[in-house]
This record gives sequence, structure tokens and C-alpha cells, in this order.
Amino acid sequence: MGVIYLVRHGQAGTDENGYGSLTDLGRQQARNVGQKLAARIPKVDFTVSGNLARQLETIEEIVGQFPGSSAPAPVVNAGWNEYDLTRLAHTDVPPTGTSEEAAQAQRSFQRRLDASLLTWAADEQTTGPGSYVDYRDSMLQALAEIAEHAGPGQVAIAASSAGTIGAVVAHLWGISPENWPSVSRTMVNASITKLIVGKSGINVMSVNDHAHADVDDEDGRRLMMTMR
Repeated sequence: MGVIYLVRHGQAGTDENGYGSLTDLGRQQARNVGQKLAARIPKVDFTVSGNLARQLETIEEIVGQFPGSSAPAPVVNAGWNEYDLTRLAHTDVPPTGTSEEAAQAQRSFQRRLDASLLTWAADEQTTGPGSYVDYRDSMLQALAEIAEHAGPGQVAIAASSAGTIGAVVAHLWGISPENWPSVSRTMVNASITKLIVGKSGINVMSVNDHAHADVDDEDGRRLMMTMR
């Protein structure tokens, strides 16, 4: 069987372009998950990410943890992109941080996003850019492509986002479009979702594995554990 590892991007910050590049912590998270994967996997056959900055930077950090040429340079496939968070929530992505103000802003944003996602994902009639149908079809094409690179004994890694990884899992588990956002709601930054590819198709082995981040630092804090 072949193996696919779907990695959620590290923590990303906001800049003049919106929800953009990784924060310093996000880069540490990406390097950390890359180190754990490199210790687990002797060689990778295919790497890919969406074209969003936080995804591109995450896969670059992951590949950089593999020695020599044991992981190929990543390719880009927009099918791994996240849906447009700000358009669906009708507001900017809130800042990162653990202050009460930041936490309240994040909760408010998530409520708005969840409500919009239900309506958006239930619309099977609208097509074209920005539609759920277009997003779903692009995601399924990206999934089919990476499966082609995960033949017997092969390993592929994709850096994506919580929503899209959740959508993949929901598709494979037969979860309805109205319910699939719940799969991604608690997905940790730089977590790993593992799929296997065999004669029966693509199957989910584990979701949101974040044991590599759930570790106390020298001050007893778990700074690597973030969700936004």
C-alpha cells in the first residue's frame, strides 16, 4: 500500500494581504512536524501544497528536514487551497494570540464562518469560481493526483489547510456537506492526517495527529499547540 500524509499548515499571521505567511511559531511548527516525519519515513516520493503562502512555506520547511535528496521539491496544486475564509465569514481573519481579546475575536469569527459554510456547502447548483461545487471538484482532483503518486510502497506529503483536509476526510467517510466542517474545527496547526492507498481505494488511518506538538516546553507550556 501507499501512504499519504496531509499536514495542516503552521500558525499563520495577518498582514496587508490578509491571512498570509507563517508566524515565527508557525515555522517552528512546520519544522517540528517535518522532523517527526523524517524520523518516521526514510524516503518521500512526492510533495505538494496549495498556492497559499502559509501552505507553500509549510511544505518547504517540511521538505527541508529530510536529508539530502530523500524528499523531492514540492509541486503546487491549487486544489489543496483553503476556501476563501474572509469572503465566507464577511470579515477579516482575526489576529493570532492567546489574549482574551484575541480569543473572543477568534470565537466570533468561527461562529460567522460556520454559519456561512453550512449555506455554502449545501448549494449544489451554483458553479464557477468561489462556489462549493468548484471547491469540491478541485479538492477531489488534487486527491486523485496525489493518490497516483502513492502507489505500493510510495509515500506522498501534502501541506494544506484544516478546511480542505477536513473536506477530504468527510468525503472518504461519507459525511454530508452540511456536516463536514465539524471535522476540521479542532484541527491543530501542523497536525498530520494519514491516508493509505490500496486496492480498495483511499482510506483514512488517522486524523489530526498532533502528539508531536502536545509536549511541554522547559517552562511547562505547550506553545506548539495552536489552532489558528
